[in-house]
Amino acid sequence: MTVRRTILGTILSLVVLTIAALNGPAHAKGPYGSISVAGWSGGAYTDDSTGKFSSCIASASYKSGINFGVLALPTFNWALAFIHPGWSLSQGQKFPIVLSFDGRNSYNVEGSVWSANMVVVPMPNDSSLIKAFRAARTMSAFAQGNLFQFDLNGTSVLLPSLANCVRMINAGGLAAATNFTAQPSAASAQRPAPPPAAAAPASTASVQPSRPSEDSPELQLEAMQIASNFILKAALAHPAILGGGERPVWLTAGGVAWKADNATGFVRIVPPQRNVDGLEVAATIIGNDARDCKGKFISARNSELVDSAVVFRGMSSCEDSEKSDIAEYFIFPRKTGGFILFSVITPTKPVGGGGGQQLQTREEANANFRKAAYTSIGK
Repeated sequence: MTVRRTILGTILSLVVLTIAALNGPAHAKGPYGSISVAGWSGGAYTDDSTGKFSSCIASASYKSGINFGVLALPTFNWALAFIHPGWSLSQGQKFPIVLSFDGRNSYNVEGSVWSANMVVVPMPNDSSLIKAFRAARTMSAFAQGNLFQFDLNGTSVLLPSLANCVRMINAGGLAAATNFTAQPSAASAQRPAPPPAAAAPASTASVQPSRPSEDSPELQLEAMQIASNFILKAALAHPAILGGGERPVWLTAGGVAWKADNATGFVRIVPPQRNVDGLEVAATIIGNDARDCKGKFISARNSELVDSAVVFRGMSSCEDSEKSDIAEYFIFPRKTGGFILFSVITPTKPVGGGGGQQLQTREEANANFRKAAYTSIGK
């Protein structure tokens, strides 16, 4: 706890500097020397009021309007900075962000707001977050209902370059400023390749198709985008996308899980398979649910035409000593083949918000979920 406060305190002392370094000169001087790596640019900066070296920073701008920076502090601690002109934030406000790397590892982090349009996320040296960042090729950030995507090409050279900047300025002062960019051969060699996809273990958990899908970053990112759209359009209460440590062990292939106050679920991409249609996907899912239920079990499945597209639906209800819930599945054809599978699991009691709000009937809730699923798919 003391270490975390120290890191946050150090970052706090650099807030004005960081804003200046990423947005333009104000209370900071620099860059001294240079860093230029795959679209990232920066160098060393000093605090204008004291003249002391305060950080090495490299940033990149994206078409979405967001500016993304990586900070290396004199103590060799790290942080990420996000700046967006469309944000209107309050100082000290907590800012939840879901960071996902290569569509595999997800982290629910809490950024700290340091200006109306800037959020800082500490990355302690020994954290799994910085390890994931170092190894990743892509990163997505889900915040305030928006999904931002970042190309992390070059970070295998960028991070050693920032470390080189800190090391040289710490040792020789600003007179040592130069081109800090590390040569690829010296940048801790090659970026590690993503771990191979592991075979999905046998499980009776709900919604696991019998044939495991490939655990590809592309499918994971596609699922993340659709899940983000879905939880917004469904107007769920306090929704959150689950990180790698929270989601079910079996949900590794092209799947993203979420939870809200009165519902849980996931979105999963089912790649094309020969002679497999939507009803078979629904039957497999319901079969898994039946094996998992130790008590009273009811199920149904059907198909319907929505805007000239066949949508497959499945339902299962389980009442046993462990749970009493209803799972609804919506299976939509995917443009590039295969299916997009939505799952919504709610308790058997009426769905609603409480607090004096009128409860929805289950039919109304299902209609809302189905509409949210349909409209969350890019047309």
